[in-house]
Amino acid sequence: MMDNENDGELGRRELDPTFTRGYVHVAHLRDKLPWLYSLHPSVDSQKKLARALLVSQAQLSNWLNGTRYNDARTIAVVNPDSLPIKHYRSFLDIWGLPAEILEMQDLTEFCSAIKHFEGGRGAWDRLVRAVLDDECIEIISENSTRGLVDPDEEEEPGLPYFQVGEHVMIRVANLGFRHGIILEQDRNIWVTLRPNLRWRETELTGPMIFPRQQSDTPPRFARLEGPGLHRVFVVLTDKVLPASVLDLLMRRPVDIGSLNYAATFIQDRIAAGPGKCRLMSRRFLASNTASA
Repeated sequence: MMDNENDGELGRRELDPTFTRGYVHVAHLRDKLPWLYSLHPSVDSQKKLARALLVSQAQLSNWLNGTRYNDARTIAVVNPDSLPIKHYRSFLDIWGLPAEILEMQDLTEFCSAIKHFEGGRGAWDRLVRAVLDDECIEIISENSTRGLVDPDEEEEPGLPYFQVGEHVMIRVANLGFRHGIILEQDRNIWVTLRPNLRWRETELTGPMIFPRQQSDTPPRFARLEGPGLHRVFVVLTDKVLPASVLDLLMRRPVDIGSLNYAATFIQDRIAAGPGKCRLMSRRFLASNTASA
């Protein structure tokens, strides 16, 4: 005769969930996820969410369901519907939502709020959100011997980590495409790194590199400024984008209207078929404090 695995829990009193330091509790998080999946252009399942967070599905499931403890008389769950503080910023970044909306206590109000918020998104925001982190974008530090960093002390595990003031180089293989653009997002500000007013060329004959390298000279690096989460966004195309688009992208900073305008042309290239356009994105962290 098979034992019912729940027999041992009969008669036990289930305690209210408890929450500990180091986690952000999001009311009704498991109930909110289907709504979030339905509105995201690419993260539409728990498997894809785990990949976007750079964690295993088992780890994500443990955060959502909490850790279950029991003794002879009671059953308790610790930190259900919660995310470690270290991963919370990445979680918000995936959905592009303010914490105030995600953490709403009332589920009905939350569903109404995200519908209105999603309806107000521009073409550029929707384009960028659909592209997950890609290690094909190399972010290379001039100081390549920084020693070991304890992963438990990383501010945002899984993301490249640099110091403000550090010198870095961005390198992307052209993957067979003939033209390329590199943009960077620092908080809500976007700038185009390549092309720019001094270096307007988008044609690629090898890897796309920022800053511009000069022949017969040592490698050049750019000084990293601004603490917080940054994003490098790369657009590879088979043909050069229209001059009107490039002119707008070379404004510093690039205003949201110009980005939305550019997004419509990029979407047209993507819709034209494989080999016409490739998008890549990679986030990294810059900090004013040392990690070790």
